[in-house]
Amino acid sequence: MTIVVIVGFILLKKPNQESFQAPGRAWNSPKKVEDYFVETLHMSPEEAKEIRSRGKGNDGTADLRIGETTTLQALVGNLAYYGFVRDQKSLLYALEHTQDITPSESAIMVGKSGSIDRNAEYRVSEDMNAWEIADVLLNKPAGHFTYDEYNYFFMP
Repeated sequence: MTIVVIVGFILLKKPNQESFQAPGRAWNSPKKVEDYFVETLHMSPEEAKEIRSRGKGNDGTADLRIGETTTLQALVGNLAYYGFVRDQKSLLYALEHTQDITPSESAIMVGKSGSIDRNAEYRVSEDMNAWEIADVLLNKPAGHFTYDEYNYFFMP
């Protein structure tokens, strides 16, 4: 019984404060969203870099698209893999502890009452901390789509 309590405490423990901080574009991640643009959207490396730096109304953000089959694990894993969050556990903690004021039925369920809309777009940036990304995902879709022919995860 003691072991179960200790394991439960460790799993529920809040991650350290540093892990919630915005990683910034210089964060060392396996890939960057510009790599996704080159590999998946077939942009040149120069075009991918330029599109993120030119501002063009996106303020350094990328369009994150949550499709019909996207899972919470895939979403959190991709955000960490592409350098939008420092730590997957910290983002999960932030998602579970951020109030969802826009519940949805067609959604990825998070914790007891959180929901991330499917078939929706969200503007995210490496300059957002885990709490800001959690708030965007739970409450601030930039738009919705009915059909995603190409099933892209990121768009410029």
